Amino acid sequence: MATQNNEQLIECAKNALIECLNLQKHEKFLIVCDPPCFEIGKAFWDFAFSYCKETVMIQITPRKQNGNEPPEPVGKIFGDFDVAVMPTSKSLSHTQARRKASEKGTRIATLPGITKEIFLRTLKTNWKKLGIKTRRIAGKLSNAKTIRVTTSNGCDFSFKTGGRTAKADDARLCFAGSFGNLPAGEAYMAPLEETCEGKIVIDGSFPLTGLLKTPLVFYVKKGKVIDIEEHSCKEELEQIFKKYGSLSRNIAEFGVGTLDTAIISGNTLEDEKVMGTIHIAIGDNASMGGKIKVPIHLDGVIKNPNVWLDDKLWMENGEII
Repeated sequence: MATQNNEQLIECAKNALIECLNLQKHEKFLIVCDPPCFEIGKAFWDFAFSYCKETVMIQITPRKQNGNEPPEPVGKIFGDFDVAVMPTSKSLSHTQARRKASEKGTRIATLPGITKEIFLRTLKTNWKKLGIKTRRIAGKLSNAKTIRVTTSNGCDFSFKTGGRTAKADDARLCFAGSFGNLPAGEAYMAPLEETCEGKIVIDGSFPLTGLLKTPLVFYVKKGKVIDIEEHSCKEELEQIFKKYGSLSRNIAEFGVGTLDTAIISGNTLEDEKVMGTIHIAIGDNASMGGKIKVPIHLDGVIKNPNVWLDDKLWMENGEII
């Protein structure tokens, strides 16, 4: 059974590297992992070490929060490789090290918090079909000037897009400098700073708690979280805000999930991709066209949303009209 499971992991790793990242035999390939995600890192190694020119695997100490930088000596070499995958327990997506490597042309997939179950469940997706759907949704978001979200449990907030273009996380990571999550499956953008207003009710999951038993409620003014209703993770959030300053209160991301093989499991990597959900992040948005650079990025998933694009209802209870 263990051997069969290992073979399936390697097959999924192969599919990701060949179909999504277009790894070539003459290229140099980097794997950055940490102990909780070692098995996934090893699956990438088991396929790639005999496939491409050079394969390097580095294991680092787990970061404390999503968006915290990797060890400096490790981060400096990201850009020396053609392709890199980063299955780590905390996300390296919104780090300067990753951004600099992308600018140098490295094709990068991050897999923050990936588990064997999620890897096996979601990496068998029809990426071509998902890509068409995701790019279509990104186009819709890009054409909107204002976006509003409501839910039946009192969530009601809106923001201006500032003419920013939504990005399609569609697993097409085959061009120089390409970057995205695996599993892919979201259309996302950075709301224009200082424009988000209202009440955000997160009822799916949140990185500090996993699955939410009770909703986490933010009150937002001029693009920043100004208050949090009583909740089990309120104190930890307040400590994060104190540590990283007012920029960490920034409403950083609005995203729409497009992956039909994903389920809300309490793992942000998968949860934010679930079709029929949207997610809102706080903290850093520099990786998606925004102006805020801060070493924290936390995504909260909202179920069954109603979404208005320029006052026209586009999604009702999680279903695109």
